[in-house]
Formats: sequence, structure tokens, C-alpha cells
Amino acid sequence: MPAVSVDGHMTNLHSSFLPGTASQSIGSFTVAGKGVLRKGDAISTHGHLTDPKLKHILPSISQGAATFTVAGKPIVRLGDGTSCGAKMAQGISSFTVG
Repeated sequence: MPAVSVDGHMTNLHSSFLPGTASQSIGSFTVAGKGVLRKGDAISTHGHLTDPKLKHILPSISQGAATFTVAGKPIVRLGDGTSCGAKMAQGISSFTVG
């Protein structure tokens, strides 16, 4: 089962774009002292490797675990996708969700 992603975790390098950093929108449920990420949470604007003028502006997390929700939204796991085509590249291995 995939590990849960939390505030500050990064996405992967994707389509020659640098990784982005995720920010949680609610801190009421924590894992390892950090708020879990939920579907719809923001990813930082991030640029292209070879052309810094190209940017993914205001992407968000587009996938999550439908079987585990926090405040009505699916929590995010390692490998879940974002609106810019990235996938979450980090997770807390001590907390997994199928």
C-alpha cells in the first residue's frame, strides 16, 4: 500500500519540469507531526529545466485515496497525480493507505 504524503513533500521531475512542493490546506489530521495532503491541495509553481520562463502555475493534487478521507477529501499518497502531470514522490512509510 502507498505511503501517505504530508505537507512539504515534493513531486517528481516530470516532462523536464522541476519538482514542486505540496502545501496542506488543513492541519487537523497529522502524520509524523505534519498535516496530511488531500486531493485539491496546492503544489508550488515550478519551472522547466532548460527554459525558466516556462512554468506550471498553481497546479494542484488531482488524485487521492477514495477509501480514506479527511474533512470529506481523499488523502494523498506516494504516486498520486497532480494537475500538471507530476506524481507525488514522497510519503511517510509508517502510514500507508490502499
